[in-house]
Amino acid sequence: MTHLTDFIQLKTVQGTAVSTPHHTLIPESQALIIKFPFGGFVWQRPTAVLVQTGTQTQRHPIVDVTRLATWSVLAASLLIPLLIRFIKKQTA
Repeated sequence: MTHLTDFIQLKTVQGTAVSTPHHTLIPESQALIIKFPFGGFVWQRPTAVLVQTGTQTQRHPIVDVTRLATWSVLAASLLIPLLIRFIKKQTA
């Protein structure tokens, strides 16, 4: 029996570490993997950078401003027509 997890996976993965004299930087990303019988699709986005200094590790999240703006425009394009329709019904 096949499960949904055989076709769709959401993973948090770490990239190759880059060392400097004082720090080690490790990129972190989130990957959405969708598999089909004839191929697949991978969408990956950066989520954070891990900074190791000696024995201490700090996680610095990456805020994707473009993604936030895209979702805001999409939400506005769906909500504004609904609000206009609602206001027109109230005045009629």
